[in-house]
Amino acid sequence: QPDSNCLVPWGLFYTPMASNAQWRFRTVLGSAIGSRRFGRSFLQPCAPASLVVSAADGLSLHLPLAAAAAAALSVAVADSHQRKRLPFATHSSVACETVSCEDLAPKLPGGSSLITLHVQQDRPGLLSEATDKLKQHKLNIRDARISTEEGSSRAKHTYIVQDKVTGGGLSEERLLEVSKALRDLGAGDCNAEPWPQYSQEEVAKHTTPETGIWVSYKDGVYDITEFVANHPGGKDKIMLAAGKAIDPFWRIYQQHTGRGNAVTQLANMRIGDLADPPALSGPGDDPYDADPDRHPGLIFHNNKPCNAELPSELMMDSWLTPNPVWFIRHHHPVPVVDAEKYRLVVDGVGTKSVTLSLEDLKSRFVKREVTATLQCGGNRRSELDQIQKTGGIPWGFGAMSTATWGGVYLREVLQHCAGLSLEGVEAHGVKHIVFKGMDDMEASIPVEKALSPYGDVLVAYEMNGEPLPSEHGAPVRLVVPGVVGVRNVKWVGRIRASTEEAEGPWQRGLAYKGFSPMVKDLHNIDVEKIHSMQELPVQSAIVSPKPNTTVELDDIEVKGFAWSGGGRGIVRVDVSIDDGKTWLTADLLDGKDQCMTRAWAWTFWEASVPVPEELKGKEVTLLCRAVDSAYSTQPERPEPLWNLRGLNCNCWHRVVVKHSDD
Repeated sequence: QPDSNCLVPWGLFYTPMASNAQWRFRTVLGSAIGSRRFGRSFLQPCAPASLVVSAADGLSLHLPLAAAAAAALSVAVADSHQRKRLPFATHSSVACETVSCEDLAPKLPGGSSLITLHVQQDRPGLLSEATDKLKQHKLNIRDARISTEEGSSRAKHTYIVQDKVTGGGLSEERLLEVSKALRDLGAGDCNAEPWPQYSQEEVAKHTTPETGIWVSYKDGVYDITEFVANHPGGKDKIMLAAGKAIDPFWRIYQQHTGRGNAVTQLANMRIGDLADPPALSGPGDDPYDADPDRHPGLIFHNNKPCNAELPSELMMDSWLTPNPVWFIRHHHPVPVVDAEKYRLVVDGVGTKSVTLSLEDLKSRFVKREVTATLQCGGNRRSELDQIQKTGGIPWGFGAMSTATWGGVYLREVLQHCAGLSLEGVEAHGVKHIVFKGMDDMEASIPVEKALSPYGDVLVAYEMNGEPLPSEHGAPVRLVVPGVVGVRNVKWVGRIRASTEEAEGPWQRGLAYKGFSPMVKDLHNIDVEKIHSMQELPVQSAIVSPKPNTTVELDDIEVKGFAWSGGGRGIVRVDVSIDDGKTWLTADLLDGKDQCMTRAWAWTFWEASVPVPEELKGKEVTLLCRAVDSAYSTQPERPEPLWNLRGLNCNCWHRVVVKHSDD
């Protein structure tokens, strides 16, 4: 009697390859199949006896077996001219001239069946032919994919199917029908078997790299072990779902399903069906139901959470962006906060803990105003995606907006209310000021920025002369001018002095960290040691004319914006129409009179660009580049800027238009 926690092999099968005497061995473990297809073995040693099967080429397969199973094992032998099966197997198998199809596990109620077609010589259209065959046999195809071997014509076609009539896996008879149908294609070996099923209890046992990290989603089970290190939200965040259903997490982070990338990635990690999936959520379970109404003019990338950019048509109508069309970057549902009950806690190393109401902030401190542009670190990411897909929202150049913010200087709250002195900072080793939002968002900035009399960091409760909207952080948010948008924490509930930067994926994970263009994954990289984004580089873009429009005048009127992080003012914007061979200096407009070391807001510009004779009536490319007060300028090409997360895209902005010479 084996230990009840062990999985014991109860059958060994071989499948001859089509043209030689190589063998594939599979061990059946109840409803789980120990196969390399699933990325790891499900076999757990639970008996001293073992079976080693060796091939002439040196390949060995070592299988732990219960003594009784080893004693009862029969051997199957075949060569390229003769196939013979000795009477050990207790379930059916069919072998044909070009296709063999085995039912390798007992029939299970519900679930799916897995069909694998091993193709010796792949050909165009085979996937379409095979799916047509499956549909003719009244099968629902839940997934279809092809994997190929580099430098080889061999391929593996994998189909996950369900019977249209029963809604579940295929019966033994139906498996044989499918085998015959695919044999008629003459493509190669076919394996058809029920998709393994696992209970929630079994999934819960897989929470470490040693056991394999499994999750469930809807009715599927997935092995995400190899993906964890590359999760855009950070390892710690995804490990909260280890051994559990990710459905509740994705109801909050609905960008996973909204953009479809995550669903596609997850499908490639599926290892089976969930035998006891949770009940579907009913009405009222959506945490986004309380989100505010939004302006239809915004360009929406996601609705849950909302991520929407300012359209170019509205960008330059006003130097201060109207509140309803301000760009939106959320990671969670918008919290519902009662302003009367709101309390802000200020504490941490070297401080005395204080709690402030909204009324305290308004009545006990001098009101300050700061005009600042906030920009998402992924602004213009779509341009990097054209080189190679990155991870994140495919923003255009509208993931930024400008407002005049009203509130209290952070330094005055920390120094005059919480008692954090410069001497205390040195004595206690304070390095960072951490902000915690009521949506569980957490980020931090260096203490030097927080306490600088020239840093203008604001605890804000007004936006463009109006009470702060809930969409943008009401009742209180942080505004950190010149710094990447994610540090401007909305709905802030706690401000803490710390010796270390904030924890969590938005500070220590890969989400807002820049990597070399050569880094394609995070293997052997300690992400936490990579510097977190703070100040952003110089930026500019052409807002008008729009791409692919037709211009008729001999002088093209070009308009746009420029901005740089760290309060560095814009000293010049250059515009070109001949691929950068010559440049014209644009006129600076709104924003040009800001202090060059505290220029927190964007600068508008325009230029009248003559069309050279040789380009009249042709397609032309307009370029722009900005120069800031540090005389830093934008790089020419996006390729050297490419990075895993698509951050800090600030190459020359290009707009292609057609000149009409009628």
